[in-house]
Amino acid sequence: MATFELYRRSTIGMCLTETLDEMVQNGTLSPEIAIQVLVQFDKSMTEALETQVKSKVSIKPFALYDLMFFPSLFEGVG
Repeated sequence: MATFELYRRSTIGMCLTETLDEMVQNGTLSPEIAIQVLVQFDKSMTEALETQVKSKVSIKPFALYDLMFFPSLFEGVG
């Protein structure tokens, strides 16, 4: 999965994508501009996370096991 997919699958990314899709379907925005907006969103998210977020996350091997075999543990998280 590419890094930008993580941003676009976030709540704000999904809302942005849905809104852009609606605007393209309604004819208020061209598909080219919608793509430019998504590209800028990707760049802005990357920059914000690099410059403004001080926390780090590490996943321990047991967490990966839990993700694979006990997905219900993580439902509703995020």
